[in-house]
This record gives sequence, structure tokens and C-alpha cells, in this order.
Amino acid sequence: MHKLLTAKTILKVPIAFFLLGLTGLGLWQVAAHFGAEYHLRQARQASTKQRYSRALEELTAALRFRPGSAEIHLLAGRAARRAGNHSAAEEHLQSCRGLQKGVSEELQLEEYLLRAQKGEVEAVYRYLAPYLFAEGPQTPLVLEALCHAYLFIYRFDLAERCLHRWLQLEPENVEAINLRGIYYTLKLSDDLAIADFRRVLEIYPERIASRVILAQTLKQRYRHTEAAKEYEIVLQQDPSSFAGRVGLASCYVDDNQWQAARACLEQLPRDKWDNPDVLYVRGRIAEGEGRFGEAVSHLQAALAANPSDSSACYHSVRCFQRQGDESSASKYQDQFDQIEKDQKRLVALTNEVKDALPSNPALCCELGEVCFRLGIKDRGVYWLNASLRLDPHYGPAHEQLLHFYEGLGPKAEKEASFHRQQLASRPTGH
Repeated sequence: MHKLLTAKTILKVPIAFFLLGLTGLGLWQVAAHFGAEYHLRQARQASTKQRYSRALEELTAALRFRPGSAEIHLLAGRAARRAGNHSAAEEHLQSCRGLQKGVSEELQLEEYLLRAQKGEVEAVYRYLAPYLFAEGPQTPLVLEALCHAYLFIYRFDLAERCLHRWLQLEPENVEAINLRGIYYTLKLSDDLAIADFRRVLEIYPERIASRVILAQTLKQRYRHTEAAKEYEIVLQQDPSSFAGRVGLASCYVDDNQWQAARACLEQLPRDKWDNPDVLYVRGRIAEGEGRFGEAVSHLQAALAANPSDSSACYHSVRCFQRQGDESSASKYQDQFDQIEKDQKRLVALTNEVKDALPSNPALCCELGEVCFRLGIKDRGVYWLNASLRLDPHYGPAHEQLLHFYEGLGPKAEKEASFHRQQLASRPTGH
């Protein structure tokens, strides 16, 4: 009898473990369901407030519970694109494509919107146009992507049209108002930009990125006290904000408050002290305190990282003059004059001769060269390639792109080789 009981007991053990396993699996499935749903709700709330980086974080968390969800990958790709994270958007959309049986219209649209924002707007516009002609729920999404795309390539006229229509459809859309503010800053209409950024912050005071841009715009208009107040609010909302910390320090510098500026910078991690913006502020502090050699060192380092920094150039001239080094001062004065000239030409090309740009390879190439000299490399590449789309044999554009890709080293040898071959085989007269 004892042996029989023992045998029955032994048989019950694996059954118990099996039942426990089923229970554990069931609990995990329940937890996974509620975990995914929680993060999806949080992502929807963040998207409603157009906090796309936050939405992406929540969707990434949801994917830990549902890694095989094509729908969540699609939503994550959209959030990443709207947050400006194009590489993450590509990864999520590729995952979605692999999980879907066939490609849905929604996925295809999202892929076209991503290509538009990455600078391929001409190639995909014909696929997006139907969403503009036949107004529907996706129309604002398309208009948003086109606004980003046209602002990226400095087609301000087209960006303005998209913004106007978008705001007709959604007058209180925060992202639309914010993008219109950015449009106004690029058009040098600072008062209109300031009004738009203030409106954004009336709706969502916690939108830090908009407050930073507002502070930068106020500072450009020499409204340093107002700018400093905005940077202070940024730091109250996010004490670790790099832009807020450096921005506030630069406001102190503009008001000759050297000690306050230094104290502000000292709260940054040491690995941030070689950032060009920090180097510029450190140079200004040293200049203000009469340490001109140290100032020049910091300002030159800032210029090495950002050759189009006209303020760093201007203060380099002043420091060399105070040291009696007229030769170096003259060199940086020439650089400053070139930056000023390029900035004026950029405004002229993107505003005054904008109608001629799409059909003139020489103007496209010139705009690309100006962008390169001003350190706006991505726009420079776009406009040089635009020149070659109009005239595939246009030598100056190939030369500029060859120089650019050679500067990137072995990783860009394929692109450099292409332009090298094009230059070697181009017809006479090109």
C-alpha cells in the first residue's frame, strides 16, 4: 500500500509542475497584455500632445511585451519620424514590413513620408499628392511631413503653402504653430516667430524644445533679459538641459556677468566642456576678464568645430587686436566677412531667386556650395544632387561632392569613386 501511494505521489509531481507552468504562462500572457496596453495608452497620450520622443519611448516599451506586433512597429516608426529620428523610423518600418502579409496602405504612406523628410520629396510627391487633393484623415499627417521636408531643403514658398493649409484644417495644432515659428525664424521674421512660440507655450507650457527656440530667438533680437527668463524656466523643467544651461550662460555673457556665466557652466559635466557652444562661452568669459590668449584658444577651438560661427570669428578678431596681432586679426576678419557674405547669399538664393532654383543647375550648385561653407552639410549634399538631377554631367557639383566624400574617408569611397568617374568621363564643356 505504501509503495502504491509513493508511485501515485511521484506521478503527481510532474503534473503539478505542468499545471504550475500553465498557470505561469497564463499569468505572463495577462501581464504582457496589460503591460502592452498600458504603454500604448501612454504613447497615445504623448502623441496627442505631440510629444513624439516620449511616444516613441512608450511604444518601444510596448514592443518588449509584443515584439511581433506589426501595428506597434508602424506606430513606433511614425513616432520616430515625427521626432526626427530617421534611423529608428527606418528600423521599425522594416520590421513592420517583415511582419505584415503584404504591405498595407498605411505602411506604404509612412515609408513615403519618411523618404520625403529625408530629402527625397520630389521622388515621392506624386504618391503623396492624392492625400492632398482628396482631403481625409491622413491629410494633416502628409502636410506635416511636407512642411518638414520643404523647410529642410529651404523651399520656403512650398513650406508656407503647406503650413497655411494645415492650419486651416487644424488651427490649434501645436506642431503646426511651432513649425510656422521655425519657418519665420528661417525667414528672419523674428517677431512673428516669437508670437508663434509663445502661443505654443500657452497651450503646452512643458514643451521644452519650443521654449529653447523662443529663448534663442529672443537672444538674437538682443532681448537678453527675456531670453534668460525662458532659459531659467527650461532649467526648472529639466535641470539637466544642456541647451538651457549653455543658453543661460551665454545670456550672462551678453550682459557682462562673467562670474554668473562661469558658475552656470561649472554645473555642466566635464565631458561637455569641449562642445563648440561651451567653448564659445568660455572664450567670451576669458575675453571679458582680459585673458585674451586663453580666449583665443577657446574661440579657435569653437571655430574649428563650427567654421560658420560668425560670433566666435568676430570675438577672435577683437582678441587678436587687443593683443596687437593685426595679421591674425586680419585673417579672422576675412573669415568673418566670408561668413556674412555667405549668409546674405543664402537668404538671396532661398528667397529672391527661389523660382529659378528648381530649373537651374548652376544656382542649385551655388546654394550647395554656400551651405557647405556655412557647415550645413546635409542641405549642401541635397542641393548639389539637385544640380545633378537637372544636369547629370555638371562638373562643379561633382567636384564639390567628390571633395565632400573624400573628406569622409574610406566609409564613403564608393560615393567618392562615383563622382571621380563622372568627372573623368564628362563631355567637353561640362
